[in-house]
Amino acid sequence: MLQIKDFTTEYRTNPIGIDAKEPRFSWKLSSDENDVYQKSYRITVTEAGAMGENDNIKVWDSGIIDEETSVAVRYEGAELKPCREYAVKLEVTDNKGNSAFGDGLFAMGLMTYDNMKASFITHGFEDELEAPAIFSKKFKTENDIKNARLYASALGIYEFTVNGLEGSDVKFAPGWTAYQDNLQYQTYDITDLIKSGAENDISFTVGNGWYKGILGFFNQGNHYGKRTGIIAQIVISYCDGSEQLVCTDETWDTYTGEIRYSEIYHGEIIDKTFECKEIKKAALLEQDKAVLIAQQDEPCRITERIAGREFIISPKGEYIIDFGQNLTGVVEFSLKGKRGQKIILKHAETLDKDGNFYTVNLRTAKCTDTFICSGGEDFFRPKFTYHGFRYISIEGMDRQDINQENFTACVIHTDLKKTGDFICNDEMVNRLIKNIDWGLRDNFLDIPTDCPQRDERLGYTGDTQIFLSTASVIRDVRLFYEKYLRDLRYEQKIGEGGIPTTVPNILGQQGGIAIWHDAGTIIPWTLYENYGDVRILEESFDSMVSCVEYSKKLAGNEGLIKTGQQLGDWVSMDVPRGAMLNYTGDVWNLQLTEKIGATDPYYIANVYYVNSISLTARAARVLGKEKEALEYEKLYEETLAKIRDEYITKNGRVISDTQTGNVMALFFDIAEEKDREVCRERLIANLKLHKNHLTTGFAGTPFLCPTLSEVGEHELAGAVFMQKDCPSWLYHVKMGATTMWELWDGVNPDGSFNGFEMNSFNHYSYGSIGNWVYHYLLGITALEPGYKKIRIEPRMIMGLPDMEGFIDTVYGTVRVVAKCLDRKYSFDITIPANTSAVIELPEREAEEKGSGTYHYEYETESSFVPERYNMDTVFGELLDNPAGKAMFEQYAPDLMSNDMFLMFAMQRPIVEVLGMLPGEAAGLVKMVMKTCNDNPVRDNA
Repeated sequence: MLQIKDFTTEYRTNPIGIDAKEPRFSWKLSSDENDVYQKSYRITVTEAGAMGENDNIKVWDSGIIDEETSVAVRYEGAELKPCREYAVKLEVTDNKGNSAFGDGLFAMGLMTYDNMKASFITHGFEDELEAPAIFSKKFKTENDIKNARLYASALGIYEFTVNGLEGSDVKFAPGWTAYQDNLQYQTYDITDLIKSGAENDISFTVGNGWYKGILGFFNQGNHYGKRTGIIAQIVISYCDGSEQLVCTDETWDTYTGEIRYSEIYHGEIIDKTFECKEIKKAALLEQDKAVLIAQQDEPCRITERIAGREFIISPKGEYIIDFGQNLTGVVEFSLKGKRGQKIILKHAETLDKDGNFYTVNLRTAKCTDTFICSGGEDFFRPKFTYHGFRYISIEGMDRQDINQENFTACVIHTDLKKTGDFICNDEMVNRLIKNIDWGLRDNFLDIPTDCPQRDERLGYTGDTQIFLSTASVIRDVRLFYEKYLRDLRYEQKIGEGGIPTTVPNILGQQGGIAIWHDAGTIIPWTLYENYGDVRILEESFDSMVSCVEYSKKLAGNEGLIKTGQQLGDWVSMDVPRGAMLNYTGDVWNLQLTEKIGATDPYYIANVYYVNSISLTARAARVLGKEKEALEYEKLYEETLAKIRDEYITKNGRVISDTQTGNVMALFFDIAEEKDREVCRERLIANLKLHKNHLTTGFAGTPFLCPTLSEVGEHELAGAVFMQKDCPSWLYHVKMGATTMWELWDGVNPDGSFNGFEMNSFNHYSYGSIGNWVYHYLLGITALEPGYKKIRIEPRMIMGLPDMEGFIDTVYGTVRVVAKCLDRKYSFDITIPANTSAVIELPEREAEEKGSGTYHYEYETESSFVPERYNMDTVFGELLDNPAGKAMFEQYAPDLMSNDMFLMFAMQRPIVEVLGMLPGEAAGLVKMVMKTCNDNPVRDNA
């Protein structure tokens, strides 16, 4: 049976308030048959109730389209009308002769600012008003209301009530955008909140938010304006066809309420004893309505509530509640306290090594909420702030009055659909996968922030492009990044082609810093690969070109970037702590080497530059831009040759002989074919030197494990991935992390903290390892954009013989269950309808399959269950095994008679010993390990 699933308009189910003139329709198919693909589709759109209650006008009929396309099919009918509702019907036939039907609705928004009849208004108080202003209006309705819609936005962030009832579950509207260019408005259906034939009232409370509030490193506010304000328009449609408008103007009242102070970084003060004594009329606010655009992505919401898990009294006597999860949001609770009783909640990500409340890494952010009781039953929850925290400390309450279960952490982030998951036999790996998703949830709060706790929380372009390949697997981030890219293009435009390190940008122009600047090409291309929507490239192509041209200008006549600020392999682990001087033109700049790493920052900059050229050329090919494609393909070849001449010796060694240097040479094809083996060997040698631990930072980490897997070292990639001491992903898990850390060594093994002033414990960038987990370990990759054609190639590693996971693509869910137990492989694979897959299983020939579910089971000599003797085993234990000792004495007598070697090796892990042995001796050690595992010596009881 053929069925249609997830039929969406603009990637949303039955959306209201969209401004897209050519909305995109998408759907998925499911079938209980195999090898099913779409043969044809037909879409019809009608304007609902255009001429009367039961009349509909057809505005588009696509006709029968004989195509497999089911993603981002564009509307091609008559011009859509503002604020009108439309019904959509879809008919699909498959290659088996089956048909399926789907339907949906969508409602247009204002479509142009001219249709916003309301005016921007501000409160009647001074500019420095700390309390959020409240804007209210009473209005009377007639009977027989058909529907009521509210179109609203703010300079600041707002929530609203209608007749005293909460108007929406949306938080932090209208979101953070480049307000100079675009200000989102939201559309709400408030029909059920409006009283027919009666007096109604609507109230907006507006906090400073990102518009007026304190942001950045210097405790400064007013980045966009000195006063908060709103614009709102209620359209009430009556059953007789008439309409009533209620619009913001000077007749609205303004006053302040129980929220006396509110800042994103610092928290809120809520005073339940406050009595409003001063009401002032609103004033018109000079603000161009042309910046208004419809909400572009999913809104922020409270998506989960977590009750306090444990009550702790610290050595300092602090009352602390542990929620068991580092999260982004606020705490809510109810209390009957004494009138005027002040309760203070402070927020922190962690406790120090002694168990005391730790806030040093918050820097200047106070992260403190203060609640003043009325004397009756009070409910407290901040509205216009958020914190990154796992723990709260409580002041102002007696111990006997504190029950941790009465305090609830409200998790707030952009409400993105979960689209990927992975689970295996190793609980530490499972926790890591959860941490990656939590890192996304906690930092995807309207924009992709770097961290949710300290005085930063900015939309760093480099951080987010590093993580995007993972983010686009585990959550549906299409609309989220479409919104972000719009702001990126604006900030790039005012930066004359240079993309700043943060978007929206409040830090001043810093264009041209590699990794961050190159988000302009990487983000659009990655979205296209994952979602298959060419509109993303169409909207961003000029931006991609500008990104490349800006870097080309930096490169100058020589054709390579050699001057200007660079951040290199940010926060890598391969340099001693210290500082260095960098000469740029005629200026000496002090750069902190502990942050930029050992890899030449200009080598990294040029690798990213040439990659951006390549992506722009590829985008031009997709868009049919032949001239631009040829131009950038030529520039790519020229630049690549110059990078090779500059950074790779005649013997094939990368000048920056670091893990990152060699990884980038291999992953980005900087090394010629003749030099790849040298780079591979140098990378392996470096890993051996570090006992199979990474030393990479932002530049190298996303590509380390993928590169190893690509060059035939998947087993080594697995060994790096499975490390449990510092630096490694699982070290964070071992140390109790519930999110990703900013620094590999954010906490030392003894529980003490890294002394850096920047040390976030909720920073998603190193969650980029998720890309390797899903694409190389689970083995699901897109051979065609959007996973229209898929490669399924699960590749197990030692310690993970049992794993499963899925990616819910734009065509449907790809699922893999892979096991290798008792010398037997077992695979269960699901391929969604309307796609096909190349299945490459270990020890078998590749085969291509259509949609359906497939089971494979066969014998093998392979085993991924950890053995008694492994790379972490102390070398001396091999000699304690008679079989191992005999092999060494037979094949390596010189080694066994070398007292200096034995003195060094006996108490060291095998992985460390291998780093000092030549290749043939290293091969012998591995043979001895296998022999010892076949002939284990039992441990003494």
